[in-house]
Formats: sequence, structure tokens, C-alpha cells
Amino acid sequence: MATTALRGLHLLEMLAGMKQPATLRDIATRAGLSESYAFRLLSALEADGFLHHLGRSGYRLGSRSIALATVIGPRPAMMRLMYPVLARLVADGGEAAVVHLRAGDFRVLVLGVPSPTGPVVDPAGMLGERSPLTAGASGRVILAHLSEAERAGFTGVDPDAMTVIREQGYEMSFGENHVGVNGISVPMQADLDDPAAPGAVLGALTVAGPASRMTPEAMSRLLGPLRRASRDLSPRLAALLGPNPGATVGALDL
Repeated sequence: MATTALRGLHLLEMLAGMKQPATLRDIATRAGLSESYAFRLLSALEADGFLHHLGRSGYRLGSRSIALATVIGPRPAMMRLMYPVLARLVADGGEAAVVHLRAGDFRVLVLGVPSPTGPVVDPAGMLGERSPLTAGASGRVILAHLSEAERAGFTGVDPDAMTVIREQGYEMSFGENHVGVNGISVPMQADLDDPAAPGAVLGALTVAGPASRMTPEAMSRLLGPLRRASRDLSPRLAALLGPNPGATVGALDL
């Protein structure tokens, strides 16, 4: 059992340094395992959310792996890049600011700068929190900016609502993930080589605060600073992280 567990960890570590998604054959070859044994390990990791299986395209790191990395290894290069942008947002708006990165069908909270007045006083207490893309403003704003083919894998998604989010470029939520806390989110996107193609969505930038202060009108006033922060952060985060986090582990000082 111990040997099997270690081999599973080694597969995760190895996959983190590979171009993703990686095929079963490539993973097995690199790990020096038979495809049948590698498949059993990968299936177990997938069942617990450490990997995502993308059909014939192969495997990539899942939300639990990213959440774990966030908790035990806070990616210094990425944090140094993001923190000043979030701190300015908090100074301008007086509310907490957080970054979620996409991880398969989930998003993971990787950094938060607290509000001085609460209730989101300590977003660090939620670091590593993972939630489905179908819930909350940050999840839906990511989901809306995925390709149509990617969205097809989600059930209960209203295409018209996704269109509205894409066209307006933001989404709001009202106490969905944390009671009494409202938020407004914008996407963070990486430009692709094809100018005509939509940017690959990396995650979401969100300002959140108490419902008593974060009314729809108040959130609308925060939209300008939030968009400017996203425009500032997105290209630099994309250069560091890329649309595929597992491919750039070395750049993140892990």
C-alpha cells in the first residue's frame, strides 16, 4: 500500500512538470510503468480530484492538487506578482479582494487581501478553498469565458446567462458561497496567438464584502477599478502561469 501511495505521489509530481494534458502512454513511459498499472493509479487520483481526465487528450492536474500546493507551498513568484494589485484594490474600495484560478471543473482560491473592516477580514483562512465553476460569481465568470466545447461538459448551465456574462464582462453573487457576503468578479484571460480567438481564461479577480455595503450599486462602482486591476494583472500572470499551470511549475518557485 505504501509503495502504491508513493508511486501515486510520484505520478503527480511528474505530471506537474509535463506539458498538459498528457496522454496515458506518455505518462506511463516517463514513469517507467506499464500502461495498465499507470491507468489504475491515475484513475484513483482522478476519483479523488487530484487529476482531471480529458478523454483522449489525457490528464492534467486537478483542483485538489492545486489547492494542496496553495496551502503548503504558496508559490512565491506568483504571490509577489498578485499581492500589490490586490492591495491596491482593497485600498481603493475598502473591501477584500481575492484571486481564484481555474482547476478543471473547479476554481481554487489562491490569494486574498483582507478588508480592514470585515466580514472578509481574513481571506487567508479560505486559501485552498475549491468550489465548482457553476456556483458563485467567480465560478460563473470563468465558466462563461470557457469555449463552447468545454462548457458542454457542465449540466444545468443556461447558455443565455453565459452570453450575458461574457457580454457584460463581469458577474455578481449574493451570499451564494458565504452567507452575508456579496461579490463582483471579472475574468483574467491569457491572450492567444490567434488574435481572433478568445483568450484562455486563467481565473477570476473578485472584490467581496458584507451585503449591507456590497449592494448592486456599490459593486457597479467597483467595476472600473476591478477591470483595471484585471488588465494590469492578467498578462503578467499569463506570462508566469500560462493557461496550463502544470507546464510552468519551475517558474513558480515550488
